[in-house]
Amino acid sequence: MDTSIAYDVVLLPDTDRAVAYRKRVADSGCSLMGVTVAVFGVWVRDLWELYGDGRTFVSRLEREALLRAVCEGPAEGDCVDPESRKRAQLDGASGRCELAEGRIADGACALVGDSEAGVLGLDRVAAACVAAGVGLPAFDAAVRDACQGAPAGAGALEGMTCAEVPVLRIIGEYLDRLAQLGMIEPGQALALLPELLPQRPLCVLLEDAASLTPGQEAFFFACPWMEVEVRAASGSQGPVRAPEGVRVRFAFPSGQYAWPALLADIVRDALGAAAGRGAAPAAVAAAAAAEVPAAAAGPAADDDGASSCEDASGSADGYRDGRSAGAQAAAVVVAAKDPAVLFGRVAPALVRQGHVVALRGRRRFADTAFGRAICSLRRFLDEGQAGGISHIEGYGDIVPTDVERWDRADLADWALSPFSGMTRKAAFKLDADMRADRTARRSDLCARLRGDNPMFAAMERLALQLDAQAAAELEAAVRRMTNRSEAWRVEQLGALRALQRAAGAAKLAELGADAAFDQVQRLKVNVSRIVAPRGCDGAALGAPDVLMTDQNTAASLGSGSCKVLVAADLTSAAYPAADPEDASRVLLEHLGVKRADSALARMRRAFFALEHAATDQLIPERCLNDSSADPTYPCVVLEEFVDCYRDDPTATEDIDNPYSLPERLQDGMLLRGEDALCSNDALSDAPAPEAARIEPPLTGAVSSEARSLVVLPRVLQGGQVLDEPCLSPSQIESYLECPYKWFAQRRLRLDDLDEGFGPLEMGDFAHNALHSFYKHMSEDLGEAKVTPQLLPQARKLMADVFARHKALQPHLRQSENRLIPTSQVEHRELAELERKLMDYLDFEAELLPTFAPKYLEYDVACGGAVDYAGHKLLGTADRIDVDGEGRCAIIDYKGSISGSYALGVREEGRLGKVQALIYAQVVRRTLGLEPVGALYVCYGRRKMISGAYDGRVIENAHLPNMRHKDCMCADRPFSDVLDETEEAVAVALERMLAGDIRPRPETPEACKWCPVSSCSERRG
Repeated sequence: MDTSIAYDVVLLPDTDRAVAYRKRVADSGCSLMGVTVAVFGVWVRDLWELYGDGRTFVSRLEREALLRAVCEGPAEGDCVDPESRKRAQLDGASGRCELAEGRIADGACALVGDSEAGVLGLDRVAAACVAAGVGLPAFDAAVRDACQGAPAGAGALEGMTCAEVPVLRIIGEYLDRLAQLGMIEPGQALALLPELLPQRPLCVLLEDAASLTPGQEAFFFACPWMEVEVRAASGSQGPVRAPEGVRVRFAFPSGQYAWPALLADIVRDALGAAAGRGAAPAAVAAAAAAEVPAAAAGPAADDDGASSCEDASGSADGYRDGRSAGAQAAAVVVAAKDPAVLFGRVAPALVRQGHVVALRGRRRFADTAFGRAICSLRRFLDEGQAGGISHIEGYGDIVPTDVERWDRADLADWALSPFSGMTRKAAFKLDADMRADRTARRSDLCARLRGDNPMFAAMERLALQLDAQAAAELEAAVRRMTNRSEAWRVEQLGALRALQRAAGAAKLAELGADAAFDQVQRLKVNVSRIVAPRGCDGAALGAPDVLMTDQNTAASLGSGSCKVLVAADLTSAAYPAADPEDASRVLLEHLGVKRADSALARMRRAFFALEHAATDQLIPERCLNDSSADPTYPCVVLEEFVDCYRDDPTATEDIDNPYSLPERLQDGMLLRGEDALCSNDALSDAPAPEAARIEPPLTGAVSSEARSLVVLPRVLQGGQVLDEPCLSPSQIESYLECPYKWFAQRRLRLDDLDEGFGPLEMGDFAHNALHSFYKHMSEDLGEAKVTPQLLPQARKLMADVFARHKALQPHLRQSENRLIPTSQVEHRELAELERKLMDYLDFEAELLPTFAPKYLEYDVACGGAVDYAGHKLLGTADRIDVDGEGRCAIIDYKGSISGSYALGVREEGRLGKVQALIYAQVVRRTLGLEPVGALYVCYGRRKMISGAYDGRVIENAHLPNMRHKDCMCADRPFSDVLDETEEAVAVALERMLAGDIRPRPETPEACKWCPVSSCSERRG
């Protein structure tokens, strides 16, 4: 009996289908002796190796790298159209091209394997055109004419625009470079092979084929001795009803938060209790990871198959009939848009229930542990990231040429990765040290890490120099990470090899590390996992209970490959039906190179295959709402599938419901909402065992046991410990503003870990500069007060004081709120502060001319504590001005002032700002002076005064830029205001010490800088 195959060559759409075809033929008893079973692109490569001229095929990565080198090369990044003489500027980082007539690169290009790109670089536009067009006579002629300087619209360039001709010229330069390197495009080889192949009869079968590409059609047309049969893949015309015996049930989680729990329910219903696997009880079961063989994971994600002879091999969209009985890939197959993420959320719960779960998917390079680590470290090390010019409103154009700009989070991300060689404690300490020190320099940190961390040294060389030895060291380090699962190690090695391939392409094109990292971030790495309950025999597992994979891999599994097929994420956002109309596609269409396949046809073939993969149930899934809580819409193939079950697909009444389903398909729907968040998170509706009962926290009050800790003991000068409550005027003012805000800011100290450059640091710098200024006024000029006559000397002194304080900042401790700019914007802000202080001198010359500063940064308690409102108080007054009759005015410097500083707010039933008034009362008792003013003086952009003063003593003209009617006390002694304030403060302090911290913001302004964002009383 003749059991041989009637074909010499059988070509399948992808590697998975080729392997399955061999197995199917072997199972049927037929022989494949002398028969080639391969993917079209691999077959052409083999033919070229046998009959070609010795040149090697260029890979996709090499193509893109060489085109980028051409773009960045001879014209220093500029393309010039010889006809119009207009230049297309190229961004060195992205290769983006733009001509005066219009943009040449818009949209994303599926041909170059990056559907997420918003705008293609010129090099990638050219790469897409090369992959689809090289080897076709019309395309090659257009490239040749463009290189010879033919104008747009002439000869082979008919129909081309001035914006497209430079792209063809770049392609011509690239092809010349390729020839010099002894390499060839697959499309060129496809055009040359008909003349090189022996002309002997050959029977070729294209099984499960999509539409042939123009290059494939031209090749077979040029080889008349080949008898070619094309068996088109099923499903291109659209979905059909599910096979007889397969129940269709729709799953509708209300959002992504509910989908993992709903999927777990589906799996439990399909599988029931685990049996016969030696599974431990669910309560003690633990996951153990094992690597899925590489062959099971499909072709490498970074395979270089984007050429005209490889397009067919890159689409896993056909339908395969027949598979040996019982040869199922899994009981339940889940075809998801991002199976790796879904696996991470669902697999642990399923394993605890005794099921074996497998993953076959792909993960972006930057999402692997190695990819995240190396990309974070490269961003940290990249000294070129500060280049360019930005415009910031209020500051003009800022050129960050002399500023070291780097993000501390990048180094922290690397330090916390498995590739840092650091313990978590050491990584957190490094992060804390960096964040607390704005003066930390990248070079110092690198030297520190380089000295005692071999892993850092290796990753640094790889990130900056693409060092091959460093890659080998890292590969050995990954293999030594035996505390990680084998599957995890395989994934990281795959990511490392992806970077090595990109590095090899960059080096071939004589490009730097930037190009390699740009390319590798567009690659994906195979991810294969099997997790099983403890006690399972890995060698005897066979097919897993659940397989999570992408739609194309699931479609390639074959008919009857599972009991339940879950087709997930069937929304129009996840699976758009429209083909991208980008610059490369427009250019190719101008040359008559038509699109061989469409996104819709690929989706239809894939869905058709999914329909026939299940033997028991087909479960299409669509989240009803997206992450923004907006309703989702079904993808086109899902709508077409639903139409198969409708009597009149043109009607709308039968699908006018939240699910867009006719009544016959609503039977058995699987729904899950957000009403049970805990159940959704636990992936189970079973009540969780009560591990502990925790009483709800007491809010708005401090417990009786902790009230003694509301105010902590103070350590005074000389080391004396003051046990009784001791407060500062600023603390009291903060409590009066809002008790809850005071508790969060002053008692809990919810401070940022990062050393700042904000109002606190600006204020401390200004206070210190003004203190030093008045001190030197007295010592150097012999004058205590700025007068109009002394303004020239005062400005010179202020400039000197500011310069000295600016130089002093790096030598201060971080705890002293030093002001250290690290960017051009911050340098501008510091210069703006200097201008404010210089302008303040003119204002100061008009302020209180009959008073003079006498006490600067005065410690009102003289190193100890003073009595106020029945409690101890300490603090420092910014300045006390005194006149010749023993009267004084308390001056408190402010960078800005609001209406709450005025005495008049008391008419609204609130105290307002009291800090200066408290100091005035204390000075009245300790110095024996008569306070006549408690003033807040603003040195900011708008020079003004607020507070309270005795209108019978101080003239309005001596307090410029003040709302006197809101601040003046003229109908009673000023001392009455001080006494009234003290009495009100005493009442408030009793509440504080009794633990009353209920949120009571005086004004919306109190909530502006409050760290408690979820406060129920928040205003404004």
